[in-house]
Amino acid sequence: MARPGDQDREELIAQASQWLARLDAGRATEQDLNAWRDADPRRAAAFAEVAHAWTRLDALRDVADKPVPRIDRRAWLTGGGAALAASLAGGAWLGRDILLRDRVVTGVGERRTLALPDGSSVELNTDTEVFWRFDRTRRRLWLARGEAALTIAQDHLRPFELFTAQGLARLAAGQFNARLRPAGLDLIVLAGQAAVETASGRAEAQVVGPADARRVLEITARRIDVVDTPEAQVQSVQAWRRGEIVFEGQALSAAVEEYNRYLTRKLVIGDDRAGRLRLGGRFLTGDPDSFLDALRTTFGLRIIDDGSSRILLKSR
Repeated sequence: MARPGDQDREELIAQASQWLARLDAGRATEQDLNAWRDADPRRAAAFAEVAHAWTRLDALRDVADKPVPRIDRRAWLTGGGAALAASLAGGAWLGRDILLRDRVVTGVGERRTLALPDGSSVELNTDTEVFWRFDRTRRRLWLARGEAALTIAQDHLRPFELFTAQGLARLAAGQFNARLRPAGLDLIVLAGQAAVETASGRAEAQVVGPADARRVLEITARRIDVVDTPEAQVQSVQAWRRGEIVFEGQALSAAVEEYNRYLTRKLVIGDDRAGRLRLGGRFLTGDPDSFLDALRTTFGLRIIDDGSSRILLKSR
């Protein structure tokens, strides 16, 4: 039996799909869409999800060695909320670039800086995907996956809106770090102000001066928590922007999970004893050999080449 939350989401997805189809057919304007979308933050999140799906087919065609089957997109969009929601959840992404101005993707281990037309900048961490669209009234950026550091320029006339599957964040001029995790979104306010709206509520965080504690909005499907950001988390954000990764007493299991974000050949812990080891240090994300050498010399771990896709870490 479908839960009420699932039914609400399906209805929102269906409505967002119909709006996109109307725009594509010329039966609605962007102003019409904005009036519908701005009335409820859940609508903005649903539309971002559908628009993301709509862009994926061309991206797949760009990289595929064989043709992608032709699909009646408008029929797909208007074919019903339940089927569309199921296809979205299952990863059956379809669509074309129609409303999102541009798209940038980083591969595993890659970092990239994106200069936006208003003077803002976005630094993309490993395995990250963003879309953006700027016009005369709004600045909008979609974070589809991964992590991004945002430096937002002042613009009194156009708000800056960050969309994720969790909801909508309105960012004032300042510095922020947004990271999508399996459980939700961590939005760190390093300087400036952020206001977040989701289906579960609304919250704000502000950092005015350099002596203020940094704040993080921890956003999940059920709640938004606003807490002080541990200094180690702030240092981690600064580190990845330099191509580094910092560990300060984490268990090896957690350190390996973090390092694997940057590796195509994944590290795998071979026994529980090794996973419980605590370590600290600063390493380059693009130089896993130095990390492995440190594990070998400091902890006496065995580093076993276990094939082309992974490296096994075991106690001696």
